[in-house]
Amino acid sequence: MRRVLLLLATSYLLATASLAQTLRFWAVTGSADDSTMYKEIGADFEKKTGIKVDVSPLAWGNFESKYFTAMAAGMPPDAGATNLGGPFNYGTVGGLVDLRGTFPAESKELESKLNPAMLPMFSVGKKLYGIPTDVGILVLVYRKDIFERLGIKPPATWNELNATIAKLEANHYRYYYNWTLGAQWALNMYTMPYGVSGIEVDASGKTKLNWNEPNYQKGVLQALNLWYMHDSPGKDLGSRAIGLFASDKPGEGMPLIIDLFSMDGQIRKLAPQIDGKWGVVAWPTAETGKPFHVMGGITYVVFRKSKHQREAFEWVKYLSSQEVQEKIFLNRYRRKADPGFTIPAITSFWNAEGANFWKREELKPVQELKNVVAEVYKSLGTTPQVQGSTEVTKLESNMLDSMKTWIDDTIAGLATKQGTTRSELMSAFGRGEFAADRASLYAETAAKLKENYASLLPKAEQLLSEAEGRQARRTSTVLGHLDEFEKASSVLTLLERALVVAAILVVGAVAFKPKLRKHALSYLYIAFPVLVAAVFVFLPALTALYLSFTEYHPVLPLSTAQWTGISNYRESIQSGEIGSSLAKSLYYVLGTLPIGIALALGCALLLNARPRGEHVWRFLFFSPLVTSAISVALIFSQLFLGTKDGWLNTILAKLHLTTEPIAFLTSEHTFLKCVMILAIWHGIAFTSVVFLAGLQQIPASLFEAAHLDGAPPWVRLKKIVLPGIRPQMLFVTTLGVIGSFQVFETIFLLANKSADAGARFGPNDSGLTTVPLIFHQGFESLEMGKSSANAYILFAIILTLTAIQIKFFQPEGSQA
Repeated sequence: MRRVLLLLATSYLLATASLAQTLRFWAVTGSADDSTMYKEIGADFEKKTGIKVDVSPLAWGNFESKYFTAMAAGMPPDAGATNLGGPFNYGTVGGLVDLRGTFPAESKELESKLNPAMLPMFSVGKKLYGIPTDVGILVLVYRKDIFERLGIKPPATWNELNATIAKLEANHYRYYYNWTLGAQWALNMYTMPYGVSGIEVDASGKTKLNWNEPNYQKGVLQALNLWYMHDSPGKDLGSRAIGLFASDKPGEGMPLIIDLFSMDGQIRKLAPQIDGKWGVVAWPTAETGKPFHVMGGITYVVFRKSKHQREAFEWVKYLSSQEVQEKIFLNRYRRKADPGFTIPAITSFWNAEGANFWKREELKPVQELKNVVAEVYKSLGTTPQVQGSTEVTKLESNMLDSMKTWIDDTIAGLATKQGTTRSELMSAFGRGEFAADRASLYAETAAKLKENYASLLPKAEQLLSEAEGRQARRTSTVLGHLDEFEKASSVLTLLERALVVAAILVVGAVAFKPKLRKHALSYLYIAFPVLVAAVFVFLPALTALYLSFTEYHPVLPLSTAQWTGISNYRESIQSGEIGSSLAKSLYYVLGTLPIGIALALGCALLLNARPRGEHVWRFLFFSPLVTSAISVALIFSQLFLGTKDGWLNTILAKLHLTTEPIAFLTSEHTFLKCVMILAIWHGIAFTSVVFLAGLQQIPASLFEAAHLDGAPPWVRLKKIVLPGIRPQMLFVTTLGVIGSFQVFETIFLLANKSADAGARFGPNDSGLTTVPLIFHQGFESLEMGKSSANAYILFAIILTLTAIQIKFFQPEGSQA
């Protein structure tokens, strides 16, 4: 027995020791192969240091939710790879290790390996929260043969780029702009050459908005010109863009692509027939000012809650070494399924120190791209982030969306005026025709941009001031005492204790009261579901109700919530945010519910009549019922694709109903209407089933008597069908109103999460109904108090509407 106990004790100690030296590393990756690669690197690291690394891959689309959830639960990984904004988002709420403060000498050495202009985004004051890696840059890929035939040289400046696009369009070619198209976060690539960023932090730490600066607006105007004032087919064409790039045909070919550097590898893989006919150049520079290139990528961070901070930092240093970066580059470059070109952030990769690496025979195909990256690396840079930037940049993003819609409408008007199509008008502009119209377009766009910025500036400055005030309060009262707050009781702790006391009292009452004891078995049957509801519904609901009267950041301990009374409700109403979202929700309800009910009732009546081929009809009507919202959204995103390749646009063009593709999902005029069409189609099946069940309960004798009396169909509908399905109508309308006010996933999916910097809910947030607003405030702006307040406002409205519907559908003469 003693030996067994000794063996168990030894095994436990060994397991504990092994666990103590195991790092948890979460890696945001774009490929499943990355996970295998990191595990291989982790195995090498363990051989050198004895420290084991447990690698967990995170998909790019949902990594922030997982990070924030783990931080809020107090169980983040030891180290992680996240987006460039992660260090600011997690670090400013006490979630990350300040590398400069905790490892001063080693951090300084690591920083010396990087271009210092990259670091402002990862620093907050003197604190450094992250190390950049796997950088992303914008490049121009062009067809050498077509450019030579047209007498065009690769553009090196903005003016040359504008002239190149004009020449291409004059010859009925187009160009493709993908990465950073319409992205507010990338505006610095247009404005920083003039020395101004949208949000500037001066030497004293004061925040300033430069939206009214003439040079800032000059840079944004150039962005709008490239994004929306030409005949570009839009973004996210995927492999279709490469097919069009490989085409020589005017009217179809796209000899110029503005996209991520990774386009190089995709063209080599998918279009080998044009090898030697294309090249790569850097993003052109402005005629004046300093070169500045946009930078994407990921960051390595170490979490404050890690028990192995030293080991985690050693892992980050190892990942950032020349040796490992070479392994990462070659691993990705040699992949068969998805080969890629990696851009390490360390300087040694792009100067003389890395020359031997690039002499490898296998790297000859990418020497041109390597030379471009090496040159661009010198001018890569970032700007500091500030509190409130999420809300302020959302304002600017929405304004840019509204400018797109305005520009599209203006160009459509000019095309109509000249009796031509948009593409032909662009071609004419390229040839120098309609010069007055072209000049007017630019002048009016500049004036509209100036007007929009002037109107938005006061609100943006207010948002920045409020955010800075919130952070100042957190810094002074919370961040310096996080350990104490983490140990303190919170409202959730009190509610949990109250629930335990209530459960004990209930059990005691059943045990000691004879009347209750008689039904003990019944109570036992319902005990588990009641307990589950209490823990997972009532406790969170009560906690959210409490939070609606507080100011609270969801990553911080719940005990840090500061009571603010009804201020969240008052501010939400006064700001107009909840009113605007409720108006869109009401528009959605009125646009979907009546039409959906009418169509579903028609389907139910048809099926109830048992038509020929009944089984086929049932399949067609009920198929949406078993189709997931994600699948439906993917199908409809192709249906509503705003290019000539979109299914609906193709049909409309073949029927000669349109001359230009309709921007269904990228125009604020049509986005929410497209969501409503999807919702109507997807909801018909369920509603039809409910109505069909009601119709089959109506006695057939009523219809026979009406038929004998000669009652027309509309009378039978009014006098027999509608009264007969009154309970089903109540059920359907109640669920329909609730579901319509709570719509989220279809808007989220059709908006494609709008990609680069947080969720967007359609162009200019045209689909920002109430639940998306609650999501944005709680999980992007991280203002859980405001989010909870709006959730309870929505709850009160739905409860009121439900009561009204129950009253309305009550049978005549019944009591409430």
